[in-house]
Amino acid sequence: MAEWLTGKASRALETKRPPLTAEQFEATPEFRKFKRAMREILKISKKDLDERVRHAKVTSPRVGNPNAPGRKKGTAVISPDKANSN
Repeated sequence: MAEWLTGKASRALETKRPPLTAEQFEATPEFRKFKRAMREILKISKKDLDERVRHAKVTSPRVGNPNAPGRKKGTAVISPDKANSN
């Protein structure tokens, strides 16, 4: 144990429980309640989701801009007419 800790801080570290595994955490009643609530809140049909993604891609300010934020360097899409011009 750390010698520089004294009193309550030292005892708090000694009595701390080990972290839960993913399976243990998902089995807790609090997580099950949270998961159930999130499923209700975030429920959207596949058709609606596909339409929203399609709309976002078309209206994105990044469309056609290789210098837009979030673009990886060197992965610009080359149009077929430019690729055949050489």
